[in-house]
Amino acid sequence: MLPSSLREKDGLSRPGLHLRFKTRRYLVLAVIACAVFTLLGRVFLALFGVPRALRDAFPPPIPPPPTITSPLPPLYENYHHTELSLSQHHWDQKRPRKDEKFLFVAGHSRGCGWGNAMQELLLNAYMAYKAGRSFVFANYTWNDNGSPYSDYNGKKIPSLIPYSAIMQGPIVGAPFPAGDPTPLAVHRDYFDHVCPKKVTFIREDISEIIDFKNSAKEIIDGWHDKLADVEEPCVQTAPNSGQIFNFDVFGDPRAMIDIWPELSASPILTHFSWSPLVELAFDTNRDMFLPSLSIEPYLTSLPYTTNADRYAVIPGLMAIHLRRGDFSGHCEHLAGYPAEYNAFSSFPGLPDPFVPPRGPDADANRAAFRAHCYPSLEQIVGRVRELRRAHAARGVRKLYVMTNADEGFVRELREALWRDQDWQMISSSRDLVLNWEQRHVAQAVDMLVGQRAQVFVGNGWSTLSSNVVMMRMANHIRPDSTRFW
Repeated sequence: MLPSSLREKDGLSRPGLHLRFKTRRYLVLAVIACAVFTLLGRVFLALFGVPRALRDAFPPPIPPPPTITSPLPPLYENYHHTELSLSQHHWDQKRPRKDEKFLFVAGHSRGCGWGNAMQELLLNAYMAYKAGRSFVFANYTWNDNGSPYSDYNGKKIPSLIPYSAIMQGPIVGAPFPAGDPTPLAVHRDYFDHVCPKKVTFIREDISEIIDFKNSAKEIIDGWHDKLADVEEPCVQTAPNSGQIFNFDVFGDPRAMIDIWPELSASPILTHFSWSPLVELAFDTNRDMFLPSLSIEPYLTSLPYTTNADRYAVIPGLMAIHLRRGDFSGHCEHLAGYPAEYNAFSSFPGLPDPFVPPRGPDADANRAAFRAHCYPSLEQIVGRVRELRRAHAARGVRKLYVMTNADEGFVRELREALWRDQDWQMISSSRDLVLNWEQRHVAQAVDMLVGQRAQVFVGNGWSTLSSNVVMMRMANHIRPDSTRFW
């Protein structure tokens, strides 16, 4: 049966249907009109610009924010001022007092990494200590041409960093232990102020008369005997005679064996500590290193104590040092010798002595050398797995990667380590939260972490690793917890 009306068919009367079609037509016309007027307005503005009345009625658009350039590196003026204000500096004097005798190694290293400079500084300071003279300290020096900044790989760095921004202790003018009569260290500026005339010796005065030229003990004993007969208070080595303790010394695995018992017991090491700036960086990032819910006091809250008391072992932490970047080429160079481990990485009793490969296959020798000097990602993961099983690593749950590697490599390594084993935390040098001044002493922060780790895995040819090993040995941390790749 057919419907009797349209309402019965679709629910709409004929007048309602007509109204709907009419509304749609007007809506389409309105949209078209809006588009036409908009287009005409843009054409008008393009041809004639904004009318003055409208231009004056509205404020000009807000300019884009300025590009913020990276700040210049710090110059550590406060640290330098504090060094010059040491109580042993008598600036009203024009010449040394009767009880003042100084030794300044003017040929100290320049333009080298912090690890190289630190190990040289420690031995220079011990040489002055042994001679009974005030050690004259300068700055960590990238260059001393008078420019406040230097260029390193396209980035600006401070040309000079006061040593007190990195460390504290007798090396930079702090008191010696009670009863020690050694005169306090002084800054180079004070030395130059009271010593306009100086007695100058050259490195060869001693190096040419000793039997084993790389023996730190023979070198220091030779200078001790030389200076014992010198009455003049102002003594320095010639600036152009080079380092007393150079690469040949620090690269010889036998160089430190004889002197280690006396050096490690001296205040140069027993009363060495890191600067408040470095310790503050450790405190800021301590959740990466310390066990969860640790109640250990903040380092910056502690009074001045000995090296061993201040930097106790952190249970549960493994720290590994991965030297990357330009070290790839350096490892190739070292493999050509082939080189043995550095002096401070060659203590008797360490569990991973290195014998350079000298087989008939040169390529196999280089590959074996590279596994220790510049291990691949797979080799790193495998070595960490192996060392974590050792008795000294029982309870290790956190891993800290000390490295100069780029973020991409660190990310790949972290993912590989997570896949290989279960860890509570894996962090790296790239994760440190550092302030403006701490960024340029970050290697010292890494060294502090490595020094305190329950297990440390280092690179036997890196001076940064070697200094960590030296501090661990000085603080009598069990030798089987200090390993190498």
